[in-house]
Amino acid sequence: MKNWLLHMKYCPSLSVKQLSKLWREIPKDRLRSLAPNEIAVFLEMPEEKSERFKKEFYQFNLVSTTNELDNREIQLVSIEDDYYPQLLRELYDPPLLLFARGDLELLAWEKLAIVGTRKMTEYGKQILHHLVEPLCKESLVIVSGLATGIDAQAHREALEIGGKTMAVIGSGFFNFYPRENMELFEAIMKSGLVLSEYAPHVTARKWHFPERNRIISGLCLGTLIIQAEKRSGSLITADAALNQNREVFAVPGGIFGLSSAGTNKLIQEGAKLVMDAPDIMEELRQ
Repeated sequence: MKNWLLHMKYCPSLSVKQLSKLWREIPKDRLRSLAPNEIAVFLEMPEEKSERFKKEFYQFNLVSTTNELDNREIQLVSIEDDYYPQLLRELYDPPLLLFARGDLELLAWEKLAIVGTRKMTEYGKQILHHLVEPLCKESLVIVSGLATGIDAQAHREALEIGGKTMAVIGSGFFNFYPRENMELFEAIMKSGLVLSEYAPHVTARKWHFPERNRIISGLCLGTLIIQAEKRSGSLITADAALNQNREVFAVPGGIFGLSSAGTNKLIQEGAKLVMDAPDIMEELRQ
């Protein structure tokens, strides 16, 4: 089924939710034999989208695609693979196929997600410096989204102290976003692991980031929020973690700081307040 999933990923007209619906509701032995018009009818695609999907379906070439992936050292992780992370498999809507570059052995390590605002302050940077090293020494992989701000700094802190880090991106590998983190993206591929749910040529779209966030939290035993505004993508990740029955941690901030409004509210609602790494480890190691 991995080749079939790869084929579907190269049909950008097919959304993540639509692919999940096919996977859940149609027997696997029948999926491989479905014609594109049958898929379009089953998913009730509008005519224009149906025609676009059928064109994409027939343009796909398995040999040239796999050669390109091999040449760029991009590996495939299918939900049917033995090394697919068990925590991710437990989700209602797990990613069915992931594109990966780096050390796949990290999929088996215990992981903690660290996310936060793109408008990181010096306080946020100090928190990361204070927490990441002791967490890495506990053999946790630091997982984040390679976004500007807290995400990128969490990855950097892990790399700088020789820890392990994993990034889940909201674009394909050939159209990495944001461009200002390209050097960090390349560094993580060399010594950590980068994952994407999107085929390499796919560009970032706004709906990719909530989809990406469920994977960040889904991979991990818990999610730590460091600085987040009241309306923040980090809070979407926190909600995903709660829905996945995972631990949610938050670092408090000043009551007048905009970048602390979201984290303080999470703590009010029951997230565990974090001041030191043991605050996290005592929950994860229970």
